[in-house]
Amino acid sequence: RFISMTVTDAMLAGWLQMYFWPFLRIGGLAMTAPLLNAQAVAPRIRLMLALALTLVLAPLLPRLPAMPLFGASWWLCIGHEFFIGAALGFVLQLVFEAVMLAGELISYGMGLGFAQLADPLHGASAPMLGQFYQVCAMLLFLSLGGLGQLAQLLADSFHAAPAGAGVVGAGSFRALADFGGLCFGGALRIALPAVMALLVVNLCFGVMNRSAPALNMQSIGLPLSLIAGLLALRFSLPQLRGVVEQLLAQVWNFAGGWLAGVG
Repeated sequence: RFISMTVTDAMLAGWLQMYFWPFLRIGGLAMTAPLLNAQAVAPRIRLMLALALTLVLAPLLPRLPAMPLFGASWWLCIGHEFFIGAALGFVLQLVFEAVMLAGELISYGMGLGFAQLADPLHGASAPMLGQFYQVCAMLLFLSLGGLGQLAQLLADSFHAAPAGAGVVGAGSFRALADFGGLCFGGALRIALPAVMALLVVNLCFGVMNRSAPALNMQSIGLPLSLIAGLLALRFSLPQLRGVVEQLLAQVWNFAGGWLAGVG
């Protein structure tokens, strides 16, 4: 015996609403979140991951209000949902950009600003030491369960800011900009010990050059700067974990408050 079922427009709209809005937010996050936004990750992999997360999270989310298809509010909600997901990934990406900036500041003091390597995550060249710091931060992020916390934040975002429940205003954009300044302040915290040590070494080179002009400081300055920089890294690198943990904790706290403001 065959059982027939009539699919109405209301049922199709309900299914579309159930899976479409979560997919937009998850897709925006997959495009900007660390590791997922790397050029080495194929777009089809990001698409499949977004679809898999949508199928898992959609049945657990609160029922969304009905919205007329292809209306002005419908298109506005599409941009709103995609922006929320992209913003969540963006604030997390700021942590790793700040860590790379710290490595670049140290490399310039060591005289390694010319040492460029191809960055597979961004598809461009970047200072070698900055990439080293960023890889360390990525490993710390994974070891601290960052992907699980990111998935939990994504699930909580649908409760704090349901689809169509609010509008991203100017205050939300200002909060993102202020948080970016906070992250780059963390970059200075990472780089400051090594940069100050290298500054003292360079000042000593200047004094030696003035007191003994016969010495060729250009020939001995770079090797000594490299040795001093490696020693500074030896004593300043252990604090990277503490700063990255604090920055990640600030990301989770900021994202929760920002979502509450949007919702």
